[in-house]
Amino acid sequence: MADKSSLLVIADISGFTQFIRGNEIIHSRHIIAELMEVLIDADPLHLTVAEIEGDAVLFYRYNAVASRSEVVLLAERLFTAFHKHLRQYESLRVCQCGACAASTSLTLKILVHVGVIELLKVKQFRKPFGEALIWIHLLLKNTVPHREYLLLSSQFLVLAMPSDHFPDPSWIEIFEGETSYQDVGSISYSYISLSPLHAGVSEPVKGHFPKLTDNPLVLTTAISRPAADLHALLVNLSIIPKWEKSIQAVRLSSDKINRSGTRHICVSDSGPLSFETLQNPWPDKLVYGQRLRNERRVRDLFFYIILQPTAGGTSARIELHYKPWPLIGWLLERTVRKRFRRFAEELLESLKQNQLSAESI
Repeated sequence: MADKSSLLVIADISGFTQFIRGNEIIHSRHIIAELMEVLIDADPLHLTVAEIEGDAVLFYRYNAVASRSEVVLLAERLFTAFHKHLRQYESLRVCQCGACAASTSLTLKILVHVGVIELLKVKQFRKPFGEALIWIHLLLKNTVPHREYLLLSSQFLVLAMPSDHFPDPSWIEIFEGETSYQDVGSISYSYISLSPLHAGVSEPVKGHFPKLTDNPLVLTTAISRPAADLHALLVNLSIIPKWEKSIQAVRLSSDKINRSGTRHICVSDSGPLSFETLQNPWPDKLVYGQRLRNERRVRDLFFYIILQPTAGGTSARIELHYKPWPLIGWLLERTVRKRFRRFAEELLESLKQNQLSAESI
Protein backbone atom coordinates (compact mmCIF):
# COMPACT_ATOMS: atom_id res chain seq x y z
CA MET A 1 0.00 0.00 0.00
CA ALA A 2 2.88 2.38 0.78
CA ASP A 3 4.02 2.28 -2.85
CA LYS A 4 0.59 3.46 -4.04
CA SER A 5 -0.06 6.03 -1.35
CA SER A 6 -0.10 9.72 -2.19
CA LEU A 7 0.70 12.72 -0.03
CA LEU A 8 -2.14 15.16 0.65
CA VAL A 9 -1.65 18.58 2.23
CA ILE A 10 -4.20 21.26 3.06
CA ALA A 11 -3.05 24.79 3.97
CA ASP A 12 -6.11 26.36 5.56
CA ILE A 13 -6.52 30.05 6.36
CA SER A 14 -8.53 30.32 9.56
CA GLY A 15 -10.84 33.21 10.28
CA PHE A 16 -11.93 33.60 6.65
CA THR A 17 -15.65 33.16 7.37
CA GLN A 18 -15.69 35.98 9.92
CA PHE A 19 -13.42 38.02 7.69
CA ILE A 20 -15.81 38.48 4.76
CA ARG A 21 -18.68 40.61 5.94
CA GLY A 22 -20.68 43.36 4.30
CA ASN A 23 -19.16 45.66 1.71
CA GLU A 24 -15.60 44.61 2.55
CA ILE A 25 -15.94 41.26 0.77
CA ILE A 26 -14.09 42.54 -2.33
CA HIS A 27 -10.99 43.49 -0.33
CA SER A 28 -11.13 40.29 1.68
CA ARG A 29 -11.18 38.29 -1.56
CA HIS A 30 -8.13 40.15 -2.83
CA ILE A 31 -6.22 39.55 0.41
CA ILE A 32 -7.04 35.85 0.46
CA ALA A 33 -6.08 35.53 -3.22
CA GLU A 34 -2.70 37.11 -2.49
CA LEU A 35 -2.15 34.76 0.44
CA MET A 36 -3.01 31.74 -1.73
CA GLU A 37 -0.36 32.82 -4.23
CA VAL A 38 2.15 33.28 -1.40
CA LEU A 39 1.48 29.77 -0.07
CA ILE A 40 1.80 28.16 -3.50
CA ASP A 41 5.05 30.01 -4.26
CA ALA A 42 6.54 29.12 -0.86
CA ASP A 43 6.14 25.33 -1.30
CA PRO A 44 9.68 23.80 -1.17
CA LEU A 45 8.47 20.28 -2.10
CA HIS A 46 7.07 21.32 -5.50
CA LEU A 47 3.72 19.69 -4.80
CA THR A 48 0.87 19.80 -7.29
CA VAL A 49 -2.01 22.16 -6.56
CA ALA A 50 -5.24 20.18 -6.81
CA GLU A 51 -7.57 23.10 -6.25
CA ILE A 52 -8.32 26.26 -4.31
CA GLU A 53 -11.07 25.55 -1.80
CA GLY A 54 -12.32 28.97 -0.75
CA ASP A 55 -9.98 29.65 2.14
CA ALA A 56 -7.58 26.72 1.60
CA VAL A 57 -5.13 25.25 -0.88
CA LEU A 58 -5.15 21.49 -1.48
CA PHE A 59 -1.76 20.09 -2.56
CA TYR A 60 -0.86 16.52 -3.47
CA ARG A 61 2.07 14.32 -4.52
CA TYR A 62 0.73 11.43 -6.59
CA ASN A 63 1.87 7.91 -5.72
CA ALA A 64 4.60 9.25 -3.44
CA VAL A 65 4.75 10.35 0.17
CA ALA A 66 7.32 12.42 2.09
CA SER A 67 9.45 12.27 5.20
CA ARG A 68 8.47 14.02 8.40
CA SER A 69 11.44 16.36 8.05
CA GLU A 70 10.21 17.38 4.58
CA VAL A 71 6.75 18.07 5.93
CA VAL A 72 8.16 20.11 8.81
CA LEU A 73 10.20 22.14 6.30
CA LEU A 74 7.05 22.64 4.24
CA ALA A 75 5.17 23.90 7.29
CA GLU A 76 8.01 26.28 8.21
CA ARG A 77 8.19 27.78 4.72
CA LEU A 78 4.43 28.17 4.29
CA PHE A 79 3.91 29.64 7.75
CA THR A 80 6.81 32.09 7.51
CA ALA A 81 5.84 33.29 4.03
CA PHE A 82 2.19 33.66 5.07
CA HIS A 83 2.89 35.84 8.11
CA LYS A 84 5.68 37.79 6.42
CA HIS A 85 3.20 38.78 3.73
CA LEU A 86 0.60 39.82 6.31
CA ARG A 87 3.16 41.94 8.18
CA GLN A 88 4.30 43.58 4.98
CA TYR A 89 0.73 44.32 3.93
CA GLU A 90 0.00 45.89 7.32
CA SER A 91 3.13 48.02 7.00
CA LEU A 92 2.07 49.33 3.58
CA ARG A 93 -1.69 49.40 4.16
CA VAL A 94 -3.62 52.60 3.42
CA CYS A 95 -7.16 51.17 3.36
CA GLN A 96 -9.05 51.46 6.65
CA CYS A 97 -11.90 49.04 5.91
CA GLY A 98 -12.59 46.26 8.38
CA ALA A 99 -11.26 43.53 6.09
CA CYS A 100 -7.90 45.23 5.57
CA ALA A 101 -7.57 46.28 9.21
CA ALA A 102 -8.29 42.74 10.42
CA SER A 103 -5.99 40.94 7.97
CA THR A 104 -3.21 40.48 10.54
CA SER A 105 -5.56 38.37 12.66
CA LEU A 106 -5.74 35.64 10.01
CA THR A 107 -4.07 32.36 10.97
CA LEU A 108 -2.79 29.26 9.20
CA LYS A 109 -3.14 25.57 9.89
CA ILE A 110 -1.59 22.79 7.83
CA LEU A 111 -2.91 19.23 7.64
CA VAL A 112 -0.99 16.26 6.22
CA HIS A 113 -2.38 12.86 5.31
CA VAL A 114 -1.49 9.96 3.01
CA GLY A 115 -3.74 7.50 1.22
CA VAL A 116 -4.68 5.95 -2.07
CA ILE A 117 -6.11 8.40 -4.58
CA GLU A 118 -6.99 8.35 -8.25
CA LEU A 119 -6.78 11.18 -10.73
CA LEU A 120 -9.91 12.22 -12.57
CA LYS A 121 -9.03 13.85 -15.89
CA VAL A 122 -11.41 16.45 -17.30
CA LYS A 123 -10.02 18.07 -20.46
CA GLN A 124 -6.58 19.42 -19.46
CA PHE A 125 -7.29 19.24 -15.73
CA ARG A 126 -6.45 16.41 -13.33
CA LYS A 127 -8.23 16.28 -10.01
CA PRO A 128 -7.53 13.79 -7.21
CA PHE A 129 -10.43 11.90 -5.72
CA GLY A 130 -10.90 9.00 -3.35
CA GLU A 131 -11.52 8.13 0.27
CA ALA A 132 -8.27 9.76 1.40
CA LEU A 133 -9.66 13.14 0.31
CA ILE A 134 -12.67 12.61 2.55
CA TRP A 135 -10.45 11.81 5.52
CA ILE A 136 -8.20 14.87 5.24
CA HIS A 137 -11.21 17.17 4.92
CA LEU A 138 -12.76 15.46 7.91
CA LEU A 139 -9.62 16.25 9.92
CA LEU A 140 -10.19 19.96 9.36
CA LYS A 141 -12.80 19.68 12.10
CA ASN A 142 -10.67 18.60 15.05
CA THR A 143 -10.08 19.37 18.72
CA VAL A 144 -6.52 20.71 18.48
CA PRO A 145 -6.27 23.42 21.19
CA HIS A 146 -4.10 25.75 19.09
CA ARG A 147 -5.00 28.36 16.49
CA GLU A 148 -2.01 27.59 14.24
CA TYR A 149 -0.65 24.08 13.95
CA LEU A 150 0.68 21.27 11.77
CA LEU A 151 -1.53 18.17 11.99
CA LEU A 152 -0.09 14.79 10.96
CA SER A 153 -2.55 11.97 10.48
CA SER A 154 -1.74 8.57 11.96
CA GLN A 155 -1.64 7.17 8.41
CA PHE A 156 1.04 9.67 7.45
CA LEU A 157 3.16 8.80 10.49
CA VAL A 158 2.97 5.10 9.63
CA LEU A 159 3.79 5.48 5.93
CA ALA A 160 6.12 8.49 6.01
CA MET A 161 9.54 8.04 4.43
CA PRO A 162 12.55 7.88 6.78
CA SER A 163 13.66 11.36 7.85
CA ASP A 164 17.27 10.86 6.76
CA HIS A 165 18.31 11.12 10.40
CA PHE A 166 17.60 14.86 10.53
CA PRO A 167 16.83 15.91 14.10
CA ASP A 168 13.67 17.88 14.72
CA PRO A 169 14.12 21.67 14.92
CA SER A 170 14.25 23.03 18.46
CA TRP A 171 10.84 24.69 18.19
CA ILE A 172 8.99 21.41 17.70
CA GLU A 173 6.94 19.83 20.46
CA ILE A 174 4.70 16.95 19.34
CA PHE A 175 1.35 16.27 20.96
CA GLU A 176 -1.10 13.42 20.47
CA GLY A 177 -4.74 14.10 19.73
CA GLU A 178 -7.98 12.34 18.93
CA THR A 179 -11.33 13.51 17.65
CA SER A 180 -14.58 11.59 17.51
CA TYR A 181 -16.72 11.81 14.37
CA GLN A 182 -20.32 10.72 14.17
CA ASP A 183 -20.04 8.43 11.14
CA VAL A 184 -16.50 7.04 11.46
CA GLY A 185 -15.74 7.08 15.19
CA SER A 186 -12.45 8.30 16.71
CA ILE A 187 -9.48 9.36 14.57
CA SER A 188 -6.07 9.81 16.13
CA TYR A 189 -3.37 12.19 14.93
CA SER A 190 -0.32 14.13 16.10
CA TYR A 191 -0.01 17.89 16.04
CA ILE A 192 2.65 20.55 16.43
CA SER A 193 1.98 24.16 17.38
CA LEU A 194 3.32 26.58 14.78
CA SER A 195 3.18 29.59 17.10
CA PRO A 196 6.93 29.46 17.93
CA LEU A 197 7.65 30.24 14.28
CA HIS A 198 6.34 33.78 14.74
CA ALA A 199 9.70 34.67 16.28
CA GLY A 200 11.42 33.92 12.98
CA VAL A 201 9.15 36.03 10.76
CA SER A 202 11.21 38.96 9.48
CA GLU A 203 10.17 42.54 10.05
CA PRO A 204 8.51 44.23 7.06
CA VAL A 205 10.38 46.57 4.79
CA LYS A 206 9.54 50.08 5.91
CA GLY A 207 7.97 52.41 3.42
CA HIS A 208 9.46 55.68 2.27
CA PHE A 209 8.15 58.96 3.65
CA PRO A 210 9.06 61.97 1.50
CA LYS A 211 10.42 64.88 3.50
CA LEU A 212 7.75 67.50 4.14
CA THR A 213 8.52 70.96 2.81
CA ASP A 214 8.52 74.15 4.89
CA ASN A 215 5.95 76.04 2.86
CA PRO A 216 3.23 73.67 1.60
CA LEU A 217 0.13 74.89 -0.15
CA VAL A 218 -2.74 74.33 2.32
CA LEU A 219 -6.49 74.44 1.64
CA THR A 220 -9.39 73.37 3.87
CA THR A 221 -13.08 72.77 3.23
CA ALA A 222 -16.05 71.28 5.07
CA ILE A 223 -17.77 68.24 3.58
CA SER A 224 -21.06 66.86 4.86
CA ARG A 225 -20.03 63.21 4.65
CA PRO A 226 -18.33 60.89 7.15
CA ALA A 227 -14.54 60.94 7.03
CA ALA A 228 -14.38 57.15 6.69
CA ASP A 229 -16.55 57.28 3.52
CA LEU A 230 -14.33 59.96 1.97
CA HIS A 231 -11.19 58.00 2.77
CA ALA A 232 -12.67 54.86 1.19
CA LEU A 233 -13.50 56.95 -1.88
CA LEU A 234 -9.90 58.14 -2.21
CA VAL A 235 -8.40 54.68 -1.68
CA ASN A 236 -10.55 53.01 -4.34
CA LEU A 237 -8.61 53.95 -7.47
CA SER A 238 -10.90 52.23 -9.97
CA ILE A 239 -13.84 54.58 -9.27
CA ILE A 240 -11.94 57.89 -9.55
CA PRO A 241 -13.68 58.82 -12.86
CA LYS A 242 -17.07 58.48 -11.14
CA TRP A 243 -16.41 61.42 -8.81
CA GLU A 244 -13.43 63.31 -10.24
CA LYS A 245 -14.92 64.91 -13.37
CA SER A 246 -11.56 65.90 -14.89
CA ILE A 247 -10.51 62.22 -15.11
CA GLN A 248 -11.77 60.15 -18.03
CA ALA A 249 -10.14 56.82 -17.12
CA VAL A 250 -7.70 55.15 -14.73
CA ARG A 251 -5.02 52.66 -15.74
CA LEU A 252 -3.92 50.50 -12.82
CA SER A 253 -0.49 48.87 -12.55
CA SER A 254 -1.98 46.04 -10.49
CA ASP A 255 -5.36 44.56 -9.61
CA LYS A 256 -4.27 44.23 -5.99
CA ILE A 257 -5.57 46.42 -3.19
CA ASN A 258 -4.18 49.95 -3.22
CA ARG A 259 -1.27 50.32 -0.78
CA SER A 260 1.88 52.37 -0.31
CA GLY A 261 3.87 52.12 -3.53
CA THR A 262 0.88 51.35 -5.77
CA ARG A 263 1.03 53.25 -9.06
CA HIS A 264 -1.73 54.29 -11.41
CA ILE A 265 -2.28 56.67 -14.32
CA CYS A 266 -5.21 59.06 -14.54
CA VAL A 267 -6.16 60.04 -18.09
CA SER A 268 -7.19 63.70 -18.12
CA ASP A 269 -7.75 66.47 -20.69
CA SER A 270 -4.26 67.79 -19.99
CA GLY A 271 -2.66 64.38 -20.52
CA PRO A 272 -1.78 61.33 -18.42
CA LEU A 273 -1.04 61.93 -14.74
CA SER A 274 1.14 59.28 -13.09
CA PHE A 275 0.53 58.81 -9.35
CA GLU A 276 2.08 56.74 -6.58
CA THR A 277 0.34 56.05 -3.27
CA LEU A 278 2.20 57.22 -0.18
CA GLN A 279 2.19 55.98 3.40
CA ASN A 280 0.53 58.05 6.05
CA PRO A 281 3.14 60.03 8.01
CA TRP A 282 0.60 60.77 10.77
CA PRO A 283 -0.71 57.40 12.07
CA ASP A 284 -3.08 59.12 14.51
CA LYS A 285 -4.94 60.84 11.64
CA LEU A 286 -7.07 59.65 8.73
CA VAL A 287 -4.87 60.54 5.77
CA TYR A 288 -4.46 59.66 2.11
CA GLY A 289 -1.33 60.66 0.21
CA GLN A 290 -0.23 60.65 -3.43
CA ARG A 291 2.92 61.62 -5.33
CA LEU A 292 2.58 63.01 -8.86
CA ARG A 293 5.44 61.29 -10.65
CA ASN A 294 5.40 63.07 -14.01
CA GLU A 295 5.15 66.73 -12.99
CA ARG A 296 7.94 68.57 -14.85
CA ARG A 297 7.56 72.05 -13.39
CA VAL A 298 9.03 71.02 -10.06
CA ARG A 299 11.52 68.43 -8.83
CA ASP A 300 9.00 66.66 -6.59
CA LEU A 301 5.27 67.04 -5.92
CA PHE A 302 3.19 65.17 -3.40
CA PHE A 303 0.08 65.88 -1.37
CA TYR A 304 -1.82 64.58 1.63
CA ILE A 305 -5.54 64.85 2.28
CA ILE A 306 -6.20 64.90 6.03
CA LEU A 307 -9.77 64.04 7.00
CA GLN A 308 -10.91 65.21 10.42
CA PRO A 309 -14.37 64.02 11.61
CA THR A 310 -16.68 66.83 12.73
CA ALA A 311 -20.22 67.06 14.06
CA GLY A 312 -21.51 67.93 10.59
CA GLY A 313 -19.33 65.55 8.61
CA THR A 314 -15.65 66.13 7.81
CA SER A 315 -13.08 68.87 7.73
CA ALA A 316 -10.93 68.06 4.68
CA ARG A 317 -7.47 69.62 4.57
CA ILE A 318 -5.08 69.22 1.66
CA GLU A 319 -1.36 69.83 2.07
CA LEU A 320 0.46 70.05 -1.24
CA HIS A 321 4.25 69.85 -0.96
CA TYR A 322 6.64 70.58 -3.80
CA LYS A 323 10.37 71.07 -4.25
CA PRO A 324 11.45 73.62 -6.88
CA TRP A 325 14.26 72.96 -9.27
CA PRO A 326 17.55 74.50 -8.16
CA LEU A 327 18.56 77.91 -9.52
CA ILE A 328 15.60 78.51 -11.86
CA GLY A 329 12.89 77.24 -9.53
CA TRP A 330 12.16 80.67 -8.07
CA LEU A 331 11.37 82.03 -11.56
CA LEU A 332 8.45 79.60 -11.85
CA GLU A 333 7.24 79.97 -8.26
CA ARG A 334 4.20 82.17 -8.92
CA THR A 335 3.02 80.15 -11.94
CA VAL A 336 3.59 76.83 -10.22
CA ARG A 337 1.80 77.79 -7.02
CA LYS A 338 -1.18 79.17 -8.95
CA ARG A 339 -1.48 75.96 -10.96
CA PHE A 340 -1.18 73.76 -7.88
CA ARG A 341 -3.78 75.81 -6.01
CA ARG A 342 -6.24 75.25 -8.85
CA PHE A 343 -5.48 71.51 -8.76
CA ALA A 344 -6.08 71.37 -4.98
CA GLU A 345 -9.30 73.41 -5.21
CA GLU A 346 -10.73 71.18 -7.94
CA LEU A 347 -9.85 68.03 -6.01
CA LEU A 348 -11.53 69.22 -2.82
CA GLU A 349 -14.57 70.44 -4.76
CA SER A 350 -14.93 67.05 -6.48
CA LEU A 351 -14.82 65.34 -3.08
CA LYS A 352 -17.42 67.76 -1.80
CA GLN A 353 -19.81 67.32 -4.71
CA ASN A 354 -19.58 63.54 -5.16
CA GLN A 355 -22.86 61.66 -4.85
CA LEU A 356 -21.57 58.08 -4.60
CA SER A 357 -23.26 56.04 -1.92
CA ALA A 358 -21.24 54.29 0.76
CA GLU A 359 -22.31 50.92 -0.68
CA SER A 360 -20.83 51.73 -4.10
CA ILE A 361 -17.40 52.70 -2.77
